[in-house]
Amino acid sequence: MGEGGAVTDVRPFRPTDAEGVAALCRELGWPSFSDAEVAARACTAPGVFAWVAVESGGQGGRVVGFAQAFGDGVVQSYLAQLGVTATHRRGGVGRRLVEAVFAASGTQRMDLVTDDAEAFYRSFAHREKPGFRIYPDLPRPDA
Repeated sequence: MGEGGAVTDVRPFRPTDAEGVAALCRELGWPSFSDAEVAARACTAPGVFAWVAVESGGQGGRVVGFAQAFGDGVVQSYLAQLGVTATHRRGGVGRRLVEAVFAASGTQRMDLVTDDAEAFYRSFAHREKPGFRIYPDLPRPDA
């Protein structure tokens, strides 16, 4: 698990975790969740399932990972965010977070988009499908 302490708790997000999630996102270079207020609102919105991995020991419960998913509660969910600090990668934290939000969603399947973690997601039972991420402010390719 690298230099980090032991992760003793993978649990549902609490509003008091917002600054820890924001700090992790700043560390990862993710601007969308780098503000604690945004992280709190996004992790507690209706239909959202958010979980955190918390380090024990001298760090006083530092957030070292988080996952955010949303879905219909029956068939379909979407893994929107998964982040783990570099010191805790390859120790099962990401897997535990994905499994926790998937189970919490109560859905039959979960979709996701990844920029660079294909090998990690291929380690789950899955089917690969092409996908798109649509942005309202980008020019259309046919324009």
